[in-house]
Amino acid sequence: LFGTRAGRRALQLVRNNEIDLVHGLGASVLGYARARRTVNAPLVFNPQGLEEFGATDPSRARLKRAAYLPLRRAVLTCARAADAVLATDRSLQPAVLRHLRVPAARVRVIPNALDLRLVDDVADAAAVRELAGRAGIRDGEAVLLSVGRLERNKGFHVLLQALAAAREHGAFHERPWRWVIAGDGPFRGHLEALVERLSLQKEVDFRGPIADAEIHAWYELAMLFVHPTLYEGSSLVTLEAMAHRRAVVASTAGGLPDKVRPNVNGWLVPPGDPGALAAAISGALADPDRLERFGRAGRAIVEQEFSWQAAGDATVALYRELLREQSGRQPG
Repeated sequence: LFGTRAGRRALQLVRNNEIDLVHGLGASVLGYARARRTVNAPLVFNPQGLEEFGATDPSRARLKRAAYLPLRRAVLTCARAADAVLATDRSLQPAVLRHLRVPAARVRVIPNALDLRLVDDVADAAAVRELAGRAGIRDGEAVLLSVGRLERNKGFHVLLQALAAAREHGAFHERPWRWVIAGDGPFRGHLEALVERLSLQKEVDFRGPIADAEIHAWYELAMLFVHPTLYEGSSLVTLEAMAHRRAVVASTAGGLPDKVRPNVNGWLVPPGDPGALAAAISGALADPDRLERFGRAGRAIVEQEFSWQAAGDATVALYRELLREQSGRQPG
């Protein structure tokens, strides 16, 4: 196992006084966790998405329970040996506590974060204009954007039903519009068939897998970002949309409520509810000034809570706290 070998290497570095603290992702520090009681260097453990446990939806783990069993055992070993266990969102803390069964005092929230300098650098105005021309975006066209792998659990079929309902109720006010989906996957055929059944061929634009620079150009072109997922971990694509000052309509799955805040930077709806999703989209498109205001608020949330600077500061503060505690426990 990689986790055994990598963890033993970390253990060797600790015993050689070359490092003072170990920070591991997933089961990558298993070898160190097994020997944690024999050394002084604190262990910070990030269990990541907890997919092997089903994360926020334990029913997802049933089909793969046998295959995931060794990984679950390894993750539990790491968590129980850790001085601090990280949750990447406040709303994921209950899942961390439930699956890993560690004391609540040991669980800390440090979110996944974005490099805002990189996001700003790729938001090139010339590239955005070129993409708009190449994609045939018309003046005044409302572009709704989603980004993700085309799988059933992403909820894009629910969004298609919502878009059809919103169109029937006049949500687009006779203006041209399209839903752009960046990504590919095994559910694409089902989605394409649903597009035909709902007569949305003219409004749905499957872009397939595209380069990061083009995805960021689409964020700039979009009026609204929609993330209808049925299951979610942390959702970096939602953070990216917010970093580009886009208002967001999303489901309440996973860590999304930590990012999308009703009446601040977007709208939240129950997963799998096309009616609620249609109503949220209709409300969003009805007030362009509010979309712009929500977009600015979303960027501020990322800067203050989900930037590399914010996450880095929180991580360093945790390291210092654990090292002070460890120093206090050592014989004077």
